[in-house]
Amino acid sequence: MCACIVADSSVFILGKRLEGELITVPAVERELKDIRSRLLLQICGARVESPSVNALKRATEAARETGDIRVLSQADLDVLAKALEYQARLATDDYAVQNVALYLGIPIEPIGQPLIKRGIKRVSRCFACGATFDGETCPDCGTPFRRKKRRIR
Repeated sequence: MCACIVADSSVFILGKRLEGELITVPAVERELKDIRSRLLLQICGARVESPSVNALKRATEAARETGDIRVLSQADLDVLAKALEYQARLATDDYAVQNVALYLGIPIEPIGQPLIKRGIKRVSRCFACGATFDGETCPDCGTPFRRKKRRIR
């Protein structure tokens, strides 16, 4: 296991100093809009690398399994994939990212928010007939989805 930390944009936006070698992805670098967070990325000496295709597939599949795929950005998936690739700790405050990381067994380092306590599986629920399903609309009655949380751990 690497003594690296894969950093989400919240690390640079909030200015959190972390011990260890920082790695991030190009999508996070693009998310940093203000000069302060962009400078912090450079000052910290964070390496910016794209994730491998295989790691990205694993992260995307895990996000589908937990139901977080709808709320995760490409930057979030890239960060998860990079943490998988290096078997590194993941520094993030995003609860959906933390949920997928927990599902994948990636150690999490929270930045400003508390760490999630247990994983959840997000499922689509029809508010008209009550059926749970995968997808955007209920196959029984055609009503659009509503997210519902269900404990998985």
